[in-house]
Amino acid sequence: MRIGSKKRCHRFSSRRLPTVKLGAAVVEFASIAPVMILFTFGLIEIGRVSMVKQTVMHATREGARVAVRPNATTQDVINQINQELTTFDLQSAVIETIPAALEATEPGANVTVRVRLDMNDVSWVPNYFLFSEGEMLVETVMRRESTN
Repeated sequence: MRIGSKKRCHRFSSRRLPTVKLGAAVVEFASIAPVMILFTFGLIEIGRVSMVKQTVMHATREGARVAVRPNATTQDVINQINQELTTFDLQSAVIETIPAALEATEPGANVTVRVRLDMNDVSWVPNYFLFSEGEMLVETVMRRESTN
């Protein structure tokens, strides 16, 4: 060993954090983590609601396409919409057609297909948002085709 060379002490290496800084990091993480988790679940819930709304909108359009055919019945429309809603396992949907009896509807008349869903059936975490008390309402209006 040369004279004047200093031996490094590995016990106080600059790679280790002092205990005070480590404790501060733990406290900061503990205070921020719940808020970040809440935001993450909120984003997931909003994404789920948007995805279900698009699916229900597609289902009402498909139901309206069935409803405007000359020989369509209300049961045909309900079957079509239920088939479309099986993607998200939404079995509690309330399906309405206006007029209620499609068989008596004149050609050229408007036909409305409406689907209502309770928001608690849409959400993965019931009562997570303030809007979970309401319902999702989607409707499509098309003109009935003629037989000519």
